Amino acid sequence: MRETSIARRIALLLSGTASALVAMPAAAQTADAATTAGAAGEETIVVTARKREETLLEVPIAVKAFSSASIQDKLAQDIVDLADFTPGFQIQEAFGRDGDRPVMRGASNILFSDGKVGIFLDGAPYFGDFSSLDLANVDRVEVIKGPQSAVFGRGTLSGAINVVLQRPGDELKGKITGTIGNYGRRELSASLSGPIVEGVGFQVGAKYFDVDGQFKNSAVPGERLGDQNTKQFTAGLFLDPTADISASVRWLHQEDDDGHFAIGLQPSGANNCYLTTRPYYCGVVKAPKSYGLNTDRLLHSGLDRNADRFIGDISWDIAGSGYEASFQAGYSDLVEVQGVDQTYDDRAFLFLPAALCGTSYYALPNQDCSKSSFEATSGQHRKTQTYEARIASPGKDRLRWRIGMFWSIDKTAPNADYLELNEVGPELLDDTKRVKNRAYFGGVDFDVTDNVTIGAELRHQIDKVRNTTPSYRVGDVFSPEYLATVTLPDPDQIVGTPGVRKATFKATLPRFTVNWKAADDLSFYAQYSQGNSPGGFNPVRAPESTYDEEKLINYEIGLKTSKFGFDYLNVSAFWQDYKNQVLTNTYVANNIVDSYSVNIGRTRIRGIEVEGGLPIIGRTLKLQFNYTFLDSEIRKGIEAERALELMGSACKTGSAVNLDLPGCRNAASIAGNRPPLVSKHTGSVGLRFQHDVNDGWTFFSGLDVIYRSSYFDQVLNLAESGNSTKLNLQVGVHDDDGLRITLYGKNMLGDDSPAGILRYLDFPAPRTPTGDYARAFGITPARKAEYGLTISKSF
Repeated sequence: MRETSIARRIALLLSGTASALVAMPAAAQTADAATTAGAAGEETIVVTARKREETLLEVPIAVKAFSSASIQDKLAQDIVDLADFTPGFQIQEAFGRDGDRPVMRGASNILFSDGKVGIFLDGAPYFGDFSSLDLANVDRVEVIKGPQSAVFGRGTLSGAINVVLQRPGDELKGKITGTIGNYGRRELSASLSGPIVEGVGFQVGAKYFDVDGQFKNSAVPGERLGDQNTKQFTAGLFLDPTADISASVRWLHQEDDDGHFAIGLQPSGANNCYLTTRPYYCGVVKAPKSYGLNTDRLLHSGLDRNADRFIGDISWDIAGSGYEASFQAGYSDLVEVQGVDQTYDDRAFLFLPAALCGTSYYALPNQDCSKSSFEATSGQHRKTQTYEARIASPGKDRLRWRIGMFWSIDKTAPNADYLELNEVGPELLDDTKRVKNRAYFGGVDFDVTDNVTIGAELRHQIDKVRNTTPSYRVGDVFSPEYLATVTLPDPDQIVGTPGVRKATFKATLPRFTVNWKAADDLSFYAQYSQGNSPGGFNPVRAPESTYDEEKLINYEIGLKTSKFGFDYLNVSAFWQDYKNQVLTNTYVANNIVDSYSVNIGRTRIRGIEVEGGLPIIGRTLKLQFNYTFLDSEIRKGIEAERALELMGSACKTGSAVNLDLPGCRNAASIAGNRPPLVSKHTGSVGLRFQHDVNDGWTFFSGLDVIYRSSYFDQVLNLAESGNSTKLNLQVGVHDDDGLRITLYGKNMLGDDSPAGILRYLDFPAPRTPTGDYARAFGITPARKAEYGLTISKSF
């Protein structure tokens, strides 16, 4: 009752923010025009989108840059929050803070982020999920849109995100921030940086974050779903021994300990279309009213992730000539355990008939009939090394060039500690995956006139992919005491067939740009670029053992200006040809259910992005906005399930789909459909108000309305999310000495459109008329309304 009362009071206060934005017109006319720490779009932001310093107006690329002040102003805790304010960028968090699914400019991403949108720390590749990467101690986040393979290399087919970390200045500086909110939210972060002695500086930071789950777990009394906990520590040492040499080494440590994410099953009984063939659900999915997951039956419930990352770099202005030689090395060590109840409800069902498990035909070696194969826990250990060396000519020369070389090795190995015996016997170990990448790159820019610059960049890269399928002896993993309790115990059983698969992918990736600076505050640009995502291997038991390289060709024009009264106005239009797009499908093999990657065909993407900041009353009342229109259409592709929906068993031979039967291949076409997870319209509108009160204090308030149109769950374009509209509000005060107090609310209208939709096989349900398992849908709910109080002090 007390929390509800507080919630009503804070919601009432926040709802008055919109009135406050326009309730003080006389005061607004006399307000001081000084920039506040929370205002966005007022500072000149220098970005490194091409791995050299340029202003946003100068760089001929679509870049959305967030300074530390604007990150604070957007109430952003992570990159997922920033996506709401970035044209052309969406992220679906269907599985909590694991399995990121970023979608940049319509390039769908179903299972993983590697290969589509790359993330970098100070230009060094960051491997693994990034939704939990905290932004407390960063200086800037650059979201770089369109293919970035020519500059950033592997994993940047449709875009890149560069997180620029804080560096020490000439004076001791620090900041401490604390937040409390509903659902037990508690955050505390602190950072300190400055000189140690002349030529030597330091930076340290720490953050603790904890929040309770928002949804009750009806299957486990007293448990809530979606709780999150993070501890983060950073440290850096910075050396400037001479005026020409600078070097640094950084360490980032992060521990995530999250409970099971909330997800609920829309059962197959809700299906409403193609009922006489292959039933599916058509229309907006229905968010579950309750959530029940058997987390008490998991070996480990939720996410446990521990990561250490190191970045070292050195640069030398060769003898003060302006020619710069630089070298950067990165290393990361990531250990992750994830336990998921893949029934997505409280049924705790078994794949095999429970009454027959362990008897007659259903008796399998080392079979534990009390354990469902849907109660899955997996662990992995990922180690990566990256090295990059480059030489660049002086940045003020009319002809500027840079050349370099990159090398990396990325290895992911399964953790046998989380193997289990279940209803179908011993679990298989995932493949050990190793990717070696070697690349040579270069670029040149030439000032044709004082106002026109042309540029060319080229990268040739070689990816060597190796998947090693492991095996193990059961007695080496499970104790004799435990094996004595299972069906047909056999400690000498060898699980898995060892093998090695190798492939090499080569690509030469260009980008050409033209930039015309028509005035000091107006520029136009055009570019042609290519991006790729190398192919790879599926599990050996999947219907298709490999998937091919993806390729994206981008044509783009744009303008950037601060004319016409705008603080900034950026407009871009692009056309993309997306070949061999990789999505996923589901298969059942040897009583195992899994997903695999598959090339669906060819996609055409067209879009327009607009963003800007417009003063309404000087710097006192400002409008911020962004909008994206995406016309993303599959031009060539096949989906077997579509043939079953339209023609039923006429497209099956026995139990297998056969698209070579009359009319079936044409029926399976998905040409004309939109790729999954892609919204046609996204955008936000915000207002910012500030007014000097007295004695160095300033009152501020803000409002953001964030919109996302409906997206489809899969290429069939049948089940969809529905439109989403969120309202964020804030009100507070700050003084001239760095103290800032903010009362905030996020999603205050309680928008409940799903955060994710997962196409699912409902095994306990009756088979469909085609003899297939019935379709159901796992629905990840949106976060509920959140509110809280943040106090920060900079010094």
